[in-house]
Amino acid sequence: MGKEKSLENSEAEVLVDRIYSAKESLVKFGREVFRLSSEFGEVSRLYPEAFKHLDGQHKLFANKGIIHPQMEEFYKASINYVELLQEVNRRAIELSGTQRPNKDI
Repeated sequence: MGKEKSLENSEAEVLVDRIYSAKESLVKFGREVFRLSSEFGEVSRLYPEAFKHLDGQHKLFANKGIIHPQMEEFYKASINYVELLQEVNRRAIELSGTQRPNKDI
């Protein structure tokens, strides 16, 4: 039975490592998004016409007929992925026995 318990613990640890890694990836992603936002704000302010020539030439703007619904669906799914990670993280914390701090303190 000891070997079985060790295997269970190992699998749980691997999963928790993957949750942590996914969260770290989100942190890196968030930083990149903030950098992109800042740079986009600057470039679009200085050179607003520079984006016009990209219309239809860049893969970000492909499929003009469905570009807006595709974009909405992509970001909706992305939000769902983050919420799912949050739920998995919450459940792992609960199963670890870590108590939620008292909000009154």
